[in-house]
Amino acid sequence: MNKIINHPDHMISEMLDGYLAMYGDQFEKIPNPNGKCNGMIRKDRRDKVSVVVGGGGGNEPWIIGYVGKGLADGAALGPVYTAPPARAILNVTKEVPHEKGVVYIAANHTGDVLNFELVSELAELEGIRTECVFVTDDITSAPIEHQEERRGVAGISMVVKIAGAAAEAGLELDEVVRIARKACANTYTFSVTTSPGYMPGSGKAMFEMPEGEIEYGMGFNGENGVLHTPLTSADEIADTLMKYLLDDIRPAEGDELAVFVNGFGFTSKLELCILSRRVHEILCEKGAAIHDMFTDELFCPQGTGGLSISIVRLDEELKKYYDAPAYAPFFKKMKMGDLRWETR
Repeated sequence: MNKIINHPDHMISEMLDGYLAMYGDQFEKIPNPNGKCNGMIRKDRRDKVSVVVGGGGGNEPWIIGYVGKGLADGAALGPVYTAPPARAILNVTKEVPHEKGVVYIAANHTGDVLNFELVSELAELEGIRTECVFVTDDITSAPIEHQEERRGVAGISMVVKIAGAAAEAGLELDEVVRIARKACANTYTFSVTTSPGYMPGSGKAMFEMPEGEIEYGMGFNGENGVLHTPLTSADEIADTLMKYLLDDIRPAEGDELAVFVNGFGFTSKLELCILSRRVHEILCEKGAAIHDMFTDELFCPQGTGGLSISIVRLDEELKKYYDAPAYAPFFKKMKMGDLRWETR
């Protein structure tokens, strides 16, 4: 696959420079001493608990698109599919408002966990109180009995949305962390891959997938999934995705659910809408209370075909923060009960 870049070593810094060229009125970058860019923060900083996200590039708009009003206050970036360096995380931590503490939210991948936990200790030595929340929504990466071992994928968008709203509301650090972990424990994601992703530096496929075949639960870097089948109809794919999800969630009567259909980079909105139609039908047949349902591309492995479905089980507390307005240029969430898109 042809990729439009200059040099692989400069992809992340040039991506961020381009983003800031368009939205520099809202964000600023945080360089490190050698001149390379570590991350970005909001310009409209205020005295509150800060939320900082971080991870490797290559799944945009995660991470840069998650910084904005009602979302994260800063982001630390790593190379493509590589955890952000500890120095990057610490630099961002020092630049966001931190007098009331900082909540780190990252996907539950080994490199991210190690680096964020290390920086949490380093920040404490400098008098900055921090807490880590590692999102564990991928239902195929560990059984429900070991939910804390699951990978973090597209459901992280909803956890950040809820945590960001709690921080924006002025809650103290312990409360923001409690709510973020509660959201994490109630978030479930399952995916289907229809074509391989491509490394942006080389343009080569990250794994092999024969034409006409699909895989459920595959990791974004080609880790083995749980079910390999021939390509079937959209309705059959939706049925399979929802069976796995509902078997894991086991929603009780009256549970309110928020549903996010996340398209990968190679899948069109036409396809996402066709599949979303069947997802909605299934939930209605089950008698589920659908609080919200939307489709977007918020966690997109490079050039991959397919999609994931994330479901959050909401109680009244989580619903309050889920419904709060939020805005970032690449992350627009419609406010419940309103028929307009939230803007700045």
